Amino acid sequence: MTMGPVRAIAVAITLALCVASDSAGQAKISGSDLDRAQAALEGGRYAEALSLARGAANTAPASVRAQTVRAGVAEFLGEFDEARTFYDRAIALTPDDAELIYRAASFAVRVGEYDRALTQLDRVLALHPTRVRWLFTSAPTAMQSTLLRDHPSLEHIVQTRIDILTEKGDLTQARQMARSYAIVKPGENYCAEAQAKARARAERDEIFRAFRLAVLAQPEAGDCISWYGQWLSDEGYVRLSRLMVNEGARGTAGAKESAARYIKVRLGGSREVSKRAEQLFIVARQRYLRDGDVDGATRLFDESIRLAPVFARPYSYRAAIAWELGDREAALAWLHRGLQADPDSWGTHRGLGRLLADLERYPEAEMYLRKTVQLFADDAGGRLALARVLYAQAKYDDFAREARLAVASLAARKAPAPEVQDFLAKFDRWGPGASLPPAPDSRAIVGWEP
Repeated sequence: MTMGPVRAIAVAITLALCVASDSAGQAKISGSDLDRAQAALEGGRYAEALSLARGAANTAPASVRAQTVRAGVAEFLGEFDEARTFYDRAIALTPDDAELIYRAASFAVRVGEYDRALTQLDRVLALHPTRVRWLFTSAPTAMQSTLLRDHPSLEHIVQTRIDILTEKGDLTQARQMARSYAIVKPGENYCAEAQAKARARAERDEIFRAFRLAVLAQPEAGDCISWYGQWLSDEGYVRLSRLMVNEGARGTAGAKESAARYIKVRLGGSREVSKRAEQLFIVARQRYLRDGDVDGATRLFDESIRLAPVFARPYSYRAAIAWELGDREAALAWLHRGLQADPDSWGTHRGLGRLLADLERYPEAEMYLRKTVQLFADDAGGRLALARVLYAQAKYDDFAREARLAVASLAARKAPAPEVQDFLAKFDRWGPGASLPPAPDSRAIVGWEP
């Protein structure tokens, strides 16, 4: 069973770091740089880990371990060209290392190089004995579970081929392969299992795997598949999210209409976003939010924008960085660029409206926040922000209406906002006061994480 992408990379790096020495005949290295790289990784000092891995790889160009670690850390940090170069160098040193070739294939899938990935998977298969290869391609489904258990690299091949078929939109073949190799079994309620993991707030990679199985096993579970698509959207997987939201809506015309609207306002409609641009955005967001690496994140966001100028989300994060650095005009400019790229982007309208409200530019903020709630009526946080700017402009009737709609929406989700309710009660009793109403940014609905 495949891991979520981030977890898979972390495991690959850890395995490479834990190798005691290189194969006979290869240059030995002291291991001190790689040991320090491992410590830096474990301590969350990722830029330091990459610097140390680079030093080790340059010092020992014949060390498979050093080249592999450099490739893995580079991939983890979104340095994709570097990662590809050093995976290739490591494979050239050990062309029969099935685990390493698989790692390179997985990376190729991550950046959308599907043909390259399939070639690497064929190389992995060719390393197996003739009998095993024959069984893999010809044995009945009843034998495949045992075969894949005894030869884990064969399961890697199957799972990665399924991922490639899925990402290319061929769910029929992906599901057929999953059944043929007993990745999914008849009679199992994978959807219920996935929903239970989501409710229990399991690890993200665990949720990812569970819903992936549900999609493969239960094409009729439209609500489950749609929820998975919206969850993927919050994680940054725009391309796969579009596919899943569409797939989940195949049942009824109403569902199709709702899916089309969601894709339009949340996922950029039909605007082309390459896999590489999407993955750079995901890593950049991690480097910014998780690591506080503003410089590294900025460079990756800019590269994502260069590759997919119609992709709205990187613009919002560039605006956030500019705001953090105190450049308010630059922050506004980035958000305006985001709306030029995608005029229907709910998240960009929302961000621009809230930023303008913070600057007390209330008439402008009202315009963008009204558009925000028009695009997504259940956005209680956006509606409370709109209510606040209406109040600031003495539009008290409009304020009360929007605030009450937001409170009702939050109550229906069992997420009350007592501070807003208290303010409304005082407003109803005493009328307007000098202070502005609270506008907490409530916990987002799945699929609508700002």
